Amino acid sequence: MEAEVKSGTGVVNVNYKIPANWKEDKYSWIYLGVMVLTLIAGAIMKVNLGIFAVIPYIVVMRMEKKLASKDGINMPSEWWALLVPVYLWQRLTILKQPRIHFWLWIGVTVGLCVILGALSPE
Repeated sequence: MEAEVKSGTGVVNVNYKIPANWKEDKYSWIYLGVMVLTLIAGAIMKVNLGIFAVIPYIVVMRMEKKLASKDGINMPSEWWALLVPVYLWQRLTILKQPRIHFWLWIGVTVGLCVILGALSPE
């Protein structure tokens, strides 16, 4: 899907694939998947791998930012990988998408933490 973005100089045609709906937003699904894999791997290994999740988040954020910037879309800084929910909120605002991925990320994170915490023998 091509979209038009208004810039200071007028309307610009954009080749960056802005998702038509939340189900097509592959980058948001990747952010959710990274978090799920990190929490499950951490529970299996019995260590907190949260800091290691920052690396794949930064890689994906940089890829997305590079694609979007070619078409004049200013994505949030990849430094927000340290606070992924803030990044997701900003990103969804820029893309004018519903906040479903933000709430899914929060819900799945809290749910997995509760479930994995309850399953922990300690």
